[in-house]
Amino acid sequence: MILLAKLGVSVLGTALVGGAALSSEGFIHVNVNEKQANGDHINLILPAALVPVGLKFVPRQHLAEAAQNLRANMAIIDAALPALERCPDGVFVEVTDPGEHVLVAKFGGSIVIDVNDAAYVVHVSVPLRAAESAIHEIAANRPM
Repeated sequence: MILLAKLGVSVLGTALVGGAALSSEGFIHVNVNEKQANGDHINLILPAALVPVGLKFVPRQHLAEAAQNLRANMAIIDAALPALERCPDGVFVEVTDPGEHVLVAKFGGSIVIDVNDAAYVVHVSVPLRAAESAIHEIAANRPM
């Protein structure tokens, strides 16, 4: 019976540590609503820590151009992202036109993009730490 209890505690501890590791960089939230009748609704909440892992499965040739562009600007990116993390929450860009509204802001350590137009309502939230990890993973991509 004690062996079973130890096994249960080990499994629970492993699950907790795994969950903590997955959520360490926060969560990416994507919500898309199609406005038409019977329109599609997509709501994804994914651990941001999965993005660098997922990028390892993307064929190198598909990331080559992005990697080259990122490497050329890594000094700027590496200076801008920490400054962006330290800056207060707020709106960076807001565009309002008839039938269309776009908002780009920083809230709680994430970049948030909201779009509302005639066809869709879209919400995307990406933690800055996750964006930084993904950028570095893509930039490290070297052609074979």
